[in-house]
Amino acid sequence: MRVTGAVLACALVAATAGACGHGLFGAPGGNEELRRASKALADMDDPSVDFTDRAEAAWQSPFHPANRQCGRLFDLAEGKAGDLASATHEATSFRGGRLGESTGVVLAAYAPSGAREALRSVAGLMRDCAVASVRTAGGGDRLVGSELPVGAIGDGVEARRFRGRVGGYPYEMHLVVVRSGDMLISLVHTGLARLDPERTAKLAAVVAARVGRAAE
Repeated sequence: MRVTGAVLACALVAATAGACGHGLFGAPGGNEELRRASKALADMDDPSVDFTDRAEAAWQSPFHPANRQCGRLFDLAEGKAGDLASATHEATSFRGGRLGESTGVVLAAYAPSGAREALRSVAGLMRDCAVASVRTAGGGDRLVGSELPVGAIGDGVEARRFRGRVGGYPYEMHLVVVRSGDMLISLVHTGLARLDPERTAKLAAVVAARVGRAAE
């Protein structure tokens, strides 16, 4: 499988738990696990997903949705804390061959049971994000959400497909969030042409397996 872009953004959360909980970017205490997982992905050379070794800038959303729930999902995919938590992050990317295709990965560590709760929050955001579009009147950037079958991955998974047009061109985005123990893995796979859900699922499974082994 040829993946033309991949970004690793490790959310190393500085905020402590408060009345609002840990947010979707985790809580302090898992920095060592994040460090090991980050290294495992940065060194990844798996022929089944065919990562390249050319590091570039992190994956960025093509626009910020007007809908708050969609905006929080897109922030998660970019590794931005937004209104969820205060975080620092590291990013790297890998380019391959297909025009406009990229993949981003965000890792977040949680206190015990925190990742399970955060994954439930992600599921709610995905249900509430039916259409991601810009605020500007007449703006053409619009992605419609639908189910994305990926099968069983890690200790739990939520996934959503967004398809439409961005900048006047066809655009598709797959967002997969996997729980691996006390960590969440957010993977976004985007492209200007139709994406293969099986390829997205395989990529998510490979990343989750490496993260799981590194965190042991």
